[in-house]
Amino acid sequence: MNFENDRLTRRGFVVLTGATSLSALLAACGGGDGGEAEPAPPAATGAPTDAPAAVTFDPASEPDGPITFFEWAGYDKTSPWMWEAYTKGEYGKRSPLKFDFLENDIQALAKVASGYNPDVIHPCIAYWPDFHAAGLVQPFDTALLPDYEGIPEAIRAPGVGEDGLVYHVPFDIGFSAFVYRADKIPITPEEESWSILLDPAYEGKLATFSDPVTIIKIGALINAGEPIDPNELTSEQIEAAKETMIQAKPQIRNFWDNNQGNIDDFINGNLWGTYMWPDGYLQALRHEKLKDVDVRYMWPKEGRLAWVCGFVLNAATEQPGRATLAVAAANTPEAAASLTDVFAYGAAQQEGVLELIKDKELISIFSLDDPSAFEPPRAWFEQPLPNRQEYTEAGEAVKAA
Repeated sequence: MNFENDRLTRRGFVVLTGATSLSALLAACGGGDGGEAEPAPPAATGAPTDAPAAVTFDPASEPDGPITFFEWAGYDKTSPWMWEAYTKGEYGKRSPLKFDFLENDIQALAKVASGYNPDVIHPCIAYWPDFHAAGLVQPFDTALLPDYEGIPEAIRAPGVGEDGLVYHVPFDIGFSAFVYRADKIPITPEEESWSILLDPAYEGKLATFSDPVTIIKIGALINAGEPIDPNELTSEQIEAAKETMIQAKPQIRNFWDNNQGNIDDFINGNLWGTYMWPDGYLQALRHEKLKDVDVRYMWPKEGRLAWVCGFVLNAATEQPGRATLAVAAANTPEAAASLTDVFAYGAAQQEGVLELIKDKELISIFSLDDPSAFEPPRAWFEQPLPNRQEYTEAGEAVKAA
């Protein structure tokens, strides 16, 4: 495993196993009706009855020059296994890959909408419909994506527009929850809950992710005290969640935006519990400093949070074919297996991947043989939010309080 670099700032881990979990994911991710202040038109509702006109790109006719990915840190040249099928191919030198790093989905959308024009962007499923509604993306030529069918239907269907064309190619999938030290937070698995954030016994010893939507979802789950879909909150629930998370602030050492910094804080004892993705849990679980500590990855009674992220193609790119070939490189079974081995993250591409994963212990560590682990109400996959602006404003108010 290689965790030396400051890896991803918005990533997690899950590999769906079995048709039941895939159906649950499809139901959870649903259609694409995201928006900011106003709901965006539905964009991701699966293929229509009539077959769409095919999209065709000709990489050979496109100009030479770099192809820019607006990416999460870690999915770049430091991970050559992700891009090898492209970089060693016909266009690797004529159109080399360049990487700029995004901070989060909201920032990425705002930057591209303001005129920044990378060739490929890596948003999550809740946000790509906003790019589509703003006219910022175009469909892929799936003939240039030979492994696309290896992504299960339930994972890729939410990336298909109303016109039946593919706008979002999923790459990584995952879930999120608290990692905690059982010696410092002596609770049983049955007592695991997001409400730990309200316990004054842990003042200054907890942390959570800085994303404002996430902050409000956690507050809503605390208020419910049981599983509810945090993607379907009313204005009243959002306001109540904001007040709850303001009450939690004495326990919150920081709202982190640096994944590795958060992990290091936990390993070094500055935190006893913190919102993490599975790469953080794995680092803590296997770190020499914590070898005698009972480190647990919480399964809150209200459910974990989860996500699906992937690639969209900028409508303004002059090299759509070559950019698609670069996306295809990241969508191979070999790259998918390395995603798990290197980062402990799950891949949307699943055809023949499990047998290529070298670290077989991950199967038991992350319950990969338990389909129910990835179904509501145990995990709530994010989806487009027509009232996302309400979530965002409330979450920012929590951080500013």
